[in-house]
Amino acid sequence: MKDNSCSQIRIITRITSIACILSMLLSYKLWLGERIFPLTPIIDFLPSVNHPFDIILFCITLLLLVCIALLRNPQKFIIAFIICALLLAILDQNRWQPWFYQYILMLFIVAFFNFRCDDTKQQLAIVTIFKLMIASVYFWSGLQKLNPHFISDTYPWLMEPITNHMSQDGIRSIDWLGKAFPIIEMLTGIALFLSPTKKAAVVLLFIMHLFILFVLGPFGHNYNPVVWPWNIAMMGFSFILFFNNNSFDVLQIKTMLQYNSIKIVTALFILMPLLNFFNVWDSYLSHNLYSGNTSNGVIYISDAIESKLPSEIKTYSKGEMNLNQITIKYWCMMELGVPAYPEKRNFAAVTKTFYKYATDSSEIYFMFTPKLKLSNLSEGLNREAE
Repeated sequence: MKDNSCSQIRIITRITSIACILSMLLSYKLWLGERIFPLTPIIDFLPSVNHPFDIILFCITLLLLVCIALLRNPQKFIIAFIICALLLAILDQNRWQPWFYQYILMLFIVAFFNFRCDDTKQQLAIVTIFKLMIASVYFWSGLQKLNPHFISDTYPWLMEPITNHMSQDGIRSIDWLGKAFPIIEMLTGIALFLSPTKKAAVVLLFIMHLFILFVLGPFGHNYNPVVWPWNIAMMGFSFILFFNNNSFDVLQIKTMLQYNSIKIVTALFILMPLLNFFNVWDSYLSHNLYSGNTSNGVIYISDAIESKLPSEIKTYSKGEMNLNQITIKYWCMMELGVPAYPEKRNFAAVTKTFYKYATDSSEIYFMFTPKLKLSNLSEGLNREAE
């Protein structure tokens, strides 16, 4: 069979860059330095990139992505994009969105590819790691959904655009889907590598992504539009890599791991997500997507502090009698168009910015709710089944 790995790499590189452009434009406030929702750099003393340099950096990053999408040999532009992307990520943890993380690592892999299509061994190695990356998203994402919060909260919410038009009997008849969905997603990620099932798995993934686009899109919740291009991109990746491609050979992994850049991505993207089940690796770096099981942070402030807040922030303060609360995830979603990065250090950094309005630290209280760990999941699932 003719080797088409080079053309696959070119197409996937273009899809990645175009999808990243669209999602960054849909969340443009996230990438600016002057905004209402605070920046949370990975190190406190890092300076922010203020106006107009924040807009210049954002535009340069987008321009680099355009060049990657259009040029036949975009290697230098990919390296430049990765530098800009890492700078943006260092300056604000809320930019560590799952889709941005995935795109950076996919482009990192091809940053070491010359695009001359003269190294079949490297081309096959790149296609192999791409396959493993895409399948791992589905596997880990499905496994993350095996928790009581997905079954009782997230799944019913996702289904609302459909169940709102159904009778109670009809809703009860599809309750089983909430428990089946995680297992189906997880097994589909595995089925992509089996010759008898890979085409059926791709079709099933297309159905799943179309469902997600419907329930999250304008005809559904009209929620989190930055993930709409990501879902379309994942459909493209699955089709290109699995539908008409050669059968997967385990020996390809051995060849793939001869390249240091691929070893790094294998560790970060495929292996490290296991640690999230023990709460020692970040959720958004572990394909923890719409699972209902991520950490949350709420800021409680006194009436005196609330009265000093800018009107743009005060809008998100709910409550009274010195129990005004600001839910950080909701504030970030409404202000920046993405959920807040769901880790304690990020929530704490956001809370810290409120102390400039306080005369006494007791006027501010930060409540952190961690995600369930592996040891808690089985207990929760057992209670859900009772």
